[in-house]
Amino acid sequence: MATPSVTDVSAARLTDSELMRTLADRCERRRCDDADIARLSAEIAERSRSSLGSNSLASRMRASGAAALVVTIGRITRVDAARYVTVGSATAARVSITGQALEPRYPYLADALATGDIPMDAAAVIISNPDQASPRAHDDDLVVAEAAMAEFARSQPADLVRRFAICCRDRLDSDGIASREEDLVSRRALSFVELASGMSRLTWDLDPLSAATVRGFVDTYINTLHHTGKKSQSLFDFQSDGETDLNALRDIRTRKQMASDGMLELFAHVSNCSTTVSPMPKRTLVVRMTLDSLLTGLGEATVDGVEQPISAGTARRMAAEAGIIPIVMGGPSEILDLGREQRLFTPKQKLAILEIHPTCAACGRPPEWTEVHHIRWYQRDGGRTDIANAIPLCSSDHHAVHDNGWEITTKDGVPWFIPPSAVDIYRTPRRGHSIPRILFPAHA
Repeated sequence: MATPSVTDVSAARLTDSELMRTLADRCERRRCDDADIARLSAEIAERSRSSLGSNSLASRMRASGAAALVVTIGRITRVDAARYVTVGSATAARVSITGQALEPRYPYLADALATGDIPMDAAAVIISNPDQASPRAHDDDLVVAEAAMAEFARSQPADLVRRFAICCRDRLDSDGIASREEDLVSRRALSFVELASGMSRLTWDLDPLSAATVRGFVDTYINTLHHTGKKSQSLFDFQSDGETDLNALRDIRTRKQMASDGMLELFAHVSNCSTTVSPMPKRTLVVRMTLDSLLTGLGEATVDGVEQPISAGTARRMAAEAGIIPIVMGGPSEILDLGREQRLFTPKQKLAILEIHPTCAACGRPPEWTEVHHIRWYQRDGGRTDIANAIPLCSSDHHAVHDNGWEITTKDGVPWFIPPSAVDIYRTPRRGHSIPRILFPAHA
């Protein structure tokens, strides 16, 4: 039986740099092991294909299929087993009906897996998203997208690869955005589960637009409390002058506790409200789309704080509603560069900055959590309050830059974070939370 080579004692004796290097080594080893498991799972799937009937490997092992057999052997979840089978089958060498050797269905991904460069989670999204688009996508575009995703996944975390894969899917198949959106809306659901601890768990599956609405309310509620620095007795306790009644106590609740309390106050208000006027906090939804998409209703649009895009048609309908700000690229603009005359960035500058970096540029937290940072510091470096010198950072990353010696540079619109020598003696730049812009070849 294999035993771990790192013990609690040996891990505690490592220096910071040794600890990170050892973890990186083990993660690389895991990627290689996962690639091997995927290859073996693909072979199990091949020997368990339905055409073999009762002679299939899964049938002889009394398993319902290849994934079920992998579950039994590996003692893993059905989801993980299915992922191994899917990735392994998509990256395995193929043979034609005439016996001719064919390259894998995803050759670039197969090469990256073979070298241990891509984790299984990233490989799965590189397969699943183009698969959704492939019936309507051009074959050459699929090749370009796979190569771009595989290369990006060699150095970026799986969550960011997933965002890029979704972007590629929608670029490959813009006509399918509306139908995918309708499918997500149809899958909305709300359920309650009573836990053994006595708590009740609410599970709420929301389509992207509904999620943006709910998340916007919660974020506005929490940000209201954070900005005042005080605990509110109730968000809906309004005085005669329209101001929120805040007590003098500092708020010690966690962000998750605030989110729960905010939703409870909303439900309590609605259930007891005798008027149609609701004192809910006002939150603006920012919808981003191209001018062409706005005019034609074709293509995609994005809502700040939500990863999944919406159809341009939905965005056009939203544009007529109150509380919606469409950010249309190519339209007339106001003066957004203030030079040295003003230190703080304006709200409209932040909207423009979020068009370039739609989340925290370091970690991907929602735009509501971010503050605008001068890349070249205003006081220390004489930096200007201009769009080109601005980047959105969440409070945690903002403090890391100001207090811990991290530096920021941008190249071709991509932010790179340079760690202090205490963290990395080589000061190797690390890509921020930004996905590439993919370009497809023109087709006749």
